Amino acid sequence: MESRYYKDDLKDMILDMARKELENYVSQKGAQKYFEGNIDKIINDYIKKISKDSNIQKTYLKVLKHGAYQENMVSVAKIIRNQELFKSKGELIKFANYLGVDVNKKNSYNQILKKVSKHIYGNRGSYSKKYVFYKRNSQEYVLEPEKIKKDLIESYKSKTRGDMKSIAKLLNIKIVEEDSAEDIRKKVINYIIKEKVAKKNH
Repeated sequence: MESRYYKDDLKDMILDMARKELENYVSQKGAQKYFEGNIDKIINDYIKKISKDSNIQKTYLKVLKHGAYQENMVSVAKIIRNQELFKSKGELIKFANYLGVDVNKKNSYNQILKKVSKHIYGNRGSYSKKYVFYKRNSQEYVLEPEKIKKDLIESYKSKTRGDMKSIAKLLNIKIVEEDSAEDIRKKVINYIIKEKVAKKNH
């Protein structure tokens, strides 16, 4: 049976991914503290978001995740065939397009199924890493940790930028909309240094 990530595993996995991405960031401790304090909220928001996804999208991800653990192409094809959605050749062609698999619409259902199965089987390594199973209250989801990590980092950068903007405003430092948190932080530090130098020279 496939390995499944449950809550703590998922949290640890995303925290580790986010920490690695911000290794060169100035406030490592601050970032880590923010990540740990907000990871649950970010996961919850992400689940709410994907819960609104269409059943078609959910079926696609489920097939990719289950398909990534099959031992041969025939087993992958069986998983696809078992989905109500893919009883129709038209829906199977849409799935192929979603995966970037070039299929001829004139081909038979079985020929298209074979091509799609071959693609999933050939890419099972990347699909098994890209998606994880997550269970909550007997409800099972297929999540993309990479997307959750991005949401977490964006949330942190947005908060940091907000904090820096407040400090800049207090010090009457002019900032522009394009300034990142790091840009504003540099302006604040430069301002404080100039102020110190000016006081020293008086």
